Amino acid sequence: MFKSSSKAPTQPPKEKSWKVLVIEDDARWRTVIEMQLQTAGHTVMSASDGLAGLAMAAQKPDVILCDIEMPRLNGFGVLEALRQQPGLSDIPFIFLTARTARADQRKGMVLGADDYLTKPFEYRELLDSIAGVMAKRESLAQRLQHYTEEYRREMSAPWAHELLTPLNGILGIAAMLESEAGTISHKELRELARSIRDSARRQQALARKLMQHFQLEQFRESGWKDPAAAMEAGSGLEDEVLGTAELAGRASDLRLECAPAAVRISPTWLRAAVRELAENAFKFSAAGTPVLVSGATVDGIYQVEVLDQGPGMTLAEQEAIGAFRQFGRARHEQQGLGLGLAIVRNVAQLHQGSLSLEPGPNGVGLRARLELPLAE
Repeated sequence: MFKSSSKAPTQPPKEKSWKVLVIEDDARWRTVIEMQLQTAGHTVMSASDGLAGLAMAAQKPDVILCDIEMPRLNGFGVLEALRQQPGLSDIPFIFLTARTARADQRKGMVLGADDYLTKPFEYRELLDSIAGVMAKRESLAQRLQHYTEEYRREMSAPWAHELLTPLNGILGIAAMLESEAGTISHKELRELARSIRDSARRQQALARKLMQHFQLEQFRESGWKDPAAAMEAGSGLEDEVLGTAELAGRASDLRLECAPAAVRISPTWLRAAVRELAENAFKFSAAGTPVLVSGATVDGIYQVEVLDQGPGMTLAEQEAIGAFRQFGRARHEQQGLGLGLAIVRNVAQLHQGSLSLEPGPNGVGLRARLELPLAE
């Protein structure tokens, strides 16, 4: 069970009290953890499997301790389900793992777990882990609230947690490398490096979107105009879309044809807008269904159209496009900050263009059309 110590147990220091949900199918472990947490002054709820634990999470505990291998629903399933539920998605989550299950630890970090404890662990490790993740979460909430009062009501929304998820994966794997370096094989080391790279790329993409969004907001508020913006649309756009399709693992689904034209917009912003439209199309449509991207001059305007066969958007969703608004997240089970269409719309408006959204043929999918003026 817990690691033994050569020192006699001492009275634990006074801890801040939290409501802790323990999801553990091993009755002995569950009882010991409950007793240790109650001794430290925490309020404890417990469940013997993943489905029962997921139901109890509706009571909004402050932190969740969850085993991985459990009947009915394993720990990964519990975490993924929670991350899709507004109001529960940002509850700090600590995995309980066996020492031999390093692959499980890595997967948990990538999914966005805040920490993991390897059995057997010491009493102090348990309390320190809870205190650590709670301090980190409180710090995030304070920084976000200080940053903008406008989004205070969305502090528990999925986008707030999304900012930390890739970083949690990187930090978790780094901690694993530090504590267990001598037992990691070359094959496992390569897998860990790959996981760090994937999480870093995701963090980089989130940072890029945030920077673009706030830069565009500054431009819009200042009345900025791109003084000499012009690019040759065509092959440049095709390269951008092809790269996006490859990253999504959907290169075989792409249908692409962009005619050349001189468009009154800088290459940076046109590529950014088209990349966001293509990412949305791949994200919200099923693998194996086509995504059509075309560019052509129509009545003196350059039109970029992206057509997918996903669920589309309701009129109410189209009218509510804005930063940090994720439409139908629970229904579509997608991650992200909800910035993509807001970025495209701002790019269009700053360059005297427009963005329109409409259902695809026969009401299937979504057709996004970006219109921009030609260069003189």
